[in-house]
Amino acid sequence: MVILIVGDVFSKLGRESFERNLKRIREQHKVNFIIVNGENTSHGRGLNEKHFKWFLSLGVHVVTLGNHSYHNKAILEFIESTPNLVRPYNFPEKAPGRGYTTINYNGLKITVFQMIGTVFMGEGNASPFEKTEELLKQVPSDLYICDFHAEATSEKVAYAHYFDGRVQIIFGTHTHVPTADARLLPKGSAYITDVGMTGPLDGIIGMKKEIIINRYLHQTKDVFTPENDGKSRFNAILVEVDDKTLCPIHIKSIQAIE
Repeated sequence: MVILIVGDVFSKLGRESFERNLKRIREQHKVNFIIVNGENTSHGRGLNEKHFKWFLSLGVHVVTLGNHSYHNKAILEFIESTPNLVRPYNFPEKAPGRGYTTINYNGLKITVFQMIGTVFMGEGNASPFEKTEELLKQVPSDLYICDFHAEATSEKVAYAHYFDGRVQIIFGTHTHVPTADARLLPKGSAYITDVGMTGPLDGIIGMKKEIIINRYLHQTKDVFTPENDGKSRFNAILVEVDDKTLCPIHIKSIQAIE
């Protein structure tokens, strides 16, 4: 079984890059299951229903979110009604939406869930370690896949080693910068600290670079504006899982610049 996981799809250039590369990669690598981080898909902040349905129409099985889960208020109109959309499981208890989904794929139970980090992130979220323990006890599954949406690399690596062998695939999102540490951990989990971003190549984390530079130089408060022109990059990972043991046997990073 081959699983494709695509990093933060960001605004117009991200959507174009995703659609352009998806067909080629699916055919080349015989992809079976697709997960996409979509919290920046709609104009760089949040996800609307049109773009969510667009992901599904392209064959995406699960869309994950993150700290921008509710920044597009339109999501509140549909987040409760779809099982394919996952926000951080360790958000406050009454947060809209769900923190995991279990999909039956050819008789195989695949549980995709998301945790948000606690270092350099917003306050008020529960421990990702404690909440993952809770989920593993309460949700029976054949395969567990976690999108760990966090800022600090040390928190991501610590989490991965702690759950090595219990969560089969752990991939980081949020920083928009792909890391070069895709590997199989000692107890068998496939891991990468950050998948990276699918979106503008020459912006700064997807935004127009001039706005971000001015914030650092002059402490301006200009509104964040996505970079919708120029080159784009596509960041993803491919994980191959043994059909019999359900253990990852290979993980590979993909980057396409166009």
